Amino acid sequence: MEIDTRIYCTQGPKTLAALQQGALNGLRFVFKDLFDVQGFRTGAGNPKWLETHDKAESTSPLILSLLNNGAECHGRVQTDELAYSLNGINVHYGTPVNPLAPDCLPGGSSSGSAVAVAKGDVDFSIGTDTGGSVRVPASYCGLFGLRPTLGQLPLEHSFTLAESFDTAGVFSKNLTILNKVFSCLSPNKRRHTVATTLMLDESLTKTLGSERQAELERWAKRAGIQLEYRNALQEAGYELGDLSALFRTVQGYEIIARHGSWLDDYGHTLAPAIQERVEWARTISKQDYLNAKEQQTKFTQWLAGQLTSSDVLWVLPTTPGKPPKLTTADADLAQYRSDLMGLTSLAGLSGFPQLHIPMTNIANGPCGVSLLGSANREYDLIATASSLILGEA
Repeated sequence: MEIDTRIYCTQGPKTLAALQQGALNGLRFVFKDLFDVQGFRTGAGNPKWLETHDKAESTSPLILSLLNNGAECHGRVQTDELAYSLNGINVHYGTPVNPLAPDCLPGGSSSGSAVAVAKGDVDFSIGTDTGGSVRVPASYCGLFGLRPTLGQLPLEHSFTLAESFDTAGVFSKNLTILNKVFSCLSPNKRRHTVATTLMLDESLTKTLGSERQAELERWAKRAGIQLEYRNALQEAGYELGDLSALFRTVQGYEIIARHGSWLDDYGHTLAPAIQERVEWARTISKQDYLNAKEQQTKFTQWLAGQLTSSDVLWVLPTTPGKPPKLTTADADLAQYRSDLMGLTSLAGLSGFPQLHIPMTNIANGPCGVSLLGSANREYDLIATASSLILGEA
């Protein structure tokens, strides 16, 4: 059968058998083309990257953990080039079709990871999330998507974009499966707590919109969870646009620091929109970076202070709304990206875990909301999400 190369990579592996029995017996997965498998090349979404890098000498410990827990791998899947995009567009391999909204973007950079699950090809997938690359495609494709705490899952033997923010993450249509997968991958075995209060910042309610807000209020009432509105961000002097710029400054500097030499030689092979992003990143000075890192630390400390209670989580719109149309102009996508990264930067800057929950019965979708907690509270996010949806997804 001919494979859809907009979703699946051709360099292999096509399949990897489970190495032993375990908690994931019979479950199928795919992995993003940023993770290494011994004997195969990692392409990072760009043909020239694939050509200029040797076959991997080792396999990602995440892939090994999945295989050792009984899961079966059904292939390597596409990513936006160098994972430096949230759209899901790849000019070399094509844009995967969003199964829920074929005329809209699938989201990236973990586009193949999301679409393969949304199509029903596999039960779950692993991707990466630096600036939103699990959370955004999960929102666009109607999936649960978990960005764990920074450093929670090992990233050895994988492509690095920006070390201050890179995480591995999990997609699934089924929250129980996502929980099983995370339990197998993470050393975090702490017990879970269902939050009694969800805090929604007033600055996010306009972005959330009336339809999602009504659905969230319905969920919270049914689950017996209090929805509390505060104006914490504005009172602390934080604007989403400033947080987006802060994130992009740290990210851009680290990308050039790590990949500048390769980009000097082969940056011209990237899509024009990504080339523009790279050229902007080259203008960031070391002092700009150091200043941004200092501000990042202060923001993280502030947000941690908002989440000290084990009974409280934040809730927020994962994305501004439904995915942009495929026909959206590049200039409009660039502005949308800036707005979007204001939302994704909360978890990105802090390194805290975030779980996207799809809302399946709203007109302005696919989209949903996210739960955000302090470090290592992934199981609290999952348990609270389960309480909110009560079997709806």
